[in-house]
Amino acid sequence: MQSFIWLIFLLIFMDLKHLHCPECGEQTLNVEQPSDNEIWIKCSTCGLFMGLSEEEWHHIHNSPHLEKKIRTLYEKDHPNMTTGHPCRLCQKCHKGGVGGICNSCLYKALIILLIILVIGSFIVWFGIF
Repeated sequence: MQSFIWLIFLLIFMDLKHLHCPECGEQTLNVEQPSDNEIWIKCSTCGLFMGLSEEEWHHIHNSPHLEKKIRTLYEKDHPNMTTGHPCRLCQKCHKGGVGGICNSCLYKALIILLIILVIGSFIVWFGIF
């Protein structure tokens, strides 16, 4: 009976309140309870899936800052993943950058621009054209 009440609570409150996904940053994270003793956290945008026991979910759900706790679990399960928005040039997720372009792509673009300026100055200086 208690798990049935818990399921009704999840269906009413958690499916209506979408959470931010720790992988893609979109507000499409859903919480489902497929059985009596496990909870699924899924993202409909990027396909993120995390499975939790009912005790773990109960501990996380009753604490403040639910999205921060989910992000902490995600970072513990995926230690090498960087989260954030994708770069406009390389499409990899990053933190930081300027104008939606990650720092490594920005440095590469500046180096290419510098090379073009050096070649252009030699062309003008020696009057090749």
